[in-house]
Amino acid sequence: MKKMISRLAIFALALAAVVTIADRGDAQMHPMMLPLTTTMVITKPAPGEIYGDRQVVTMGVGAKTYKFVLKDAYVDDPRGIVHWPDIWQLVRQSRPNFNVSGIDEDTFAQMKPGDTLTVRGMFSPNNQTYEVVGTEPGGGPSAPGQHY
Repeated sequence: MKKMISRLAIFALALAAVVTIADRGDAQMHPMMLPLTTTMVITKPAPGEIYGDRQVVTMGVGAKTYKFVLKDAYVDDPRGIVHWPDIWQLVRQSRPNFNVSGIDEDTFAQMKPGDTLTVRGMFSPNNQTYEVVGTEPGGGPSAPGQHY
């Protein structure tokens, strides 16, 4: 009888360990993920502008860092596993938040205060690189409709 109780106790401990370990693994982004298609709508603030409760994102291009107000952002993950809050949680404490590379990386330096830009790119969670694939002036698909 004692032998059966000790076997049952060992089995219960092993089961509890497996459940605990499996639960922790799902809370983190997978380390070897493929780059994710990510779109951000950013605005360059005026000098001395107070940000208030707006989300601020920094982009590192070479040795320079540019600061923008984030108006909208989304991830095109076909599996539906990764969303913008997951990426923001990963990069929010880094300075700069994103290391920018790609064909339109010089666009950030050319922006004037008040300009809004839609930036499409590939975000790599492994090294926080954001490779710019294309840019479009304005708010893109998330912009409010214009009335003429």
